[in-house]
Amino acid sequence: MLKVLLVEDNELNQKFAMAVVRKLGHEVDVAENGRIGLDKYLSKSYDLILMDIQMPEMNGIEATKAIRKHEQQYGDGKRIPIIAITAFVMEHDKKNCIEAGMDEFLAKPYKPLELQQKVSVFFPETA
Repeated sequence: MLKVLLVEDNELNQKFAMAVVRKLGHEVDVAENGRIGLDKYLSKSYDLILMDIQMPEMNGIEATKAIRKHEQQYGDGKRIPIIAITAFVMEHDKKNCIEAGMDEFLAKPYKPLELQQKVSVFFPETA
């Protein structure tokens, strides 16, 4: 069982993603924006982060950069996988996510199997 942090501001998207993650047999915590997501990341151990891009207060790009900076300064060499989940699907959007430090990209709307496949890239035993 993985501990997943879902950083998503839209309530409907939260409910869908939570249901999918739980159906896959994992725990999930929700953060309503990037700032809350960063705070949760700093205070609790997670195996994976699902990160929306467009959010109030701190967007997913800013939150990811802050997480990667923290890993570089205080980490033990581990890098938490971050999967961008976004409605922005142009190639430059994907490039921006990867350049910010995200590891994978999933376009909204997505099917449960698509999320499972992205998760299994990092955790093959979950496939």
